[in-house]
Amino acid sequence: MKKVMFIAAAMAICPAFSQSTLKEAYADAFKMGCAVNSMIVSGRNARATELILQNFNAISPENDLKAEVLHPRPDTWNFQAADRYVQFAKDNGLWALGHTLVWHNQTPDFFFNHPDGTPNTHDEMVEIMRSYIEKVAGHFAGKIDAWDVVNEIIDNDGSYRKTVWTNAFGGDGDEVVRLAFKFASQYDPNAELYYNDFNVWRPSKRDGIARMVRMLQKNGIRIDGIGIQAHWGLNFPKNEYITAAIDTFAALGVKVMITELDVDVLPLTKEGQVIGKSLQEPFYQLEEFEVFLDPYKRGLPDDVQAQLTDRYRELMQIFYDRRDKIDRVTLWGLHDGMSWKNGYPIPNRTNYPLLFNRDLTPKPAYNAVLKIPSKK
Repeated sequence: MKKVMFIAAAMAICPAFSQSTLKEAYADAFKMGCAVNSMIVSGRNARATELILQNFNAISPENDLKAEVLHPRPDTWNFQAADRYVQFAKDNGLWALGHTLVWHNQTPDFFFNHPDGTPNTHDEMVEIMRSYIEKVAGHFAGKIDAWDVVNEIIDNDGSYRKTVWTNAFGGDGDEVVRLAFKFASQYDPNAELYYNDFNVWRPSKRDGIARMVRMLQKNGIRIDGIGIQAHWGLNFPKNEYITAAIDTFAALGVKVMITELDVDVLPLTKEGQVIGKSLQEPFYQLEEFEVFLDPYKRGLPDDVQAQLTDRYRELMQIFYDRRDKIDRVTLWGLHDGMSWKNGYPIPNRTNYPLLFNRDLTPKPAYNAVLKIPSKK
């Protein structure tokens, strides 16, 4: 009875529910995914959970399968939240991603250094990577559909980023990637194995990732897909860059996923991807900067809402037109209140990057996205 009442309420606030939901509208195109957190998985926010189950057939864990959560200290493993996530997917017939095995962020320092601060040797790093992937991928073997094996290791110019992982391997990013995919395939042989990154639309970075994929293929190491993180804005990236990236990766014979879709509407970050800590300085939260950088605290103006709707319509049309090359489109969160874009790269902003408002009502962008397949 409770579920029926909720669906009736949802239809009242969003007529589109009476026609279809996202997963139904795109059923013949690609999987529709959403990042979830422990509040949703546990059912503590029942309304959010219902919206997930109505609209999506694939889920990604926002943080629960990252190293700092699973293995926060050398003598501590904690699979509680991750197990709940996997069980939630199983109970509801959802495709489940493991995100992520090898990443430089949200990974404890002890992975890379001895207790006295001296760095681990090359051979120690190989064993640390192997044993971690064995423990995590082995724990979920047969329960996870796919892994983001390596995350964000390619720089904007197509070279390997100088991260703790690449530095620990003497700068040899190829070895990091080869071993990570080799171990993931070894310990969870039935899961698909992906590489995931942001700014993939940049031609130089796109080509660097393509080179890396060919390197793995040449070495007989399995890679099944590329995840294009879509942390984009109202004014970037250029659409021709997006289509070129999709086409380039599809031509390699791997699956292509849009993995972390959100659309930033705020000054500065609506124009381009900003990373790093420079804008987290308290200086930028002084009144004169806050007024400029965080202008929509009391709500999104109608003209910006219209721009957001147009951008989502534009992007989803691109994906739908290339549905023969795209396996999944995943939004990075359900509603604006749970978005990481409220706190990064500038803390404490009020952003509006997703398809549902903070009160879980659908935006005009939701309805625009819903209608695209019906126009074929």
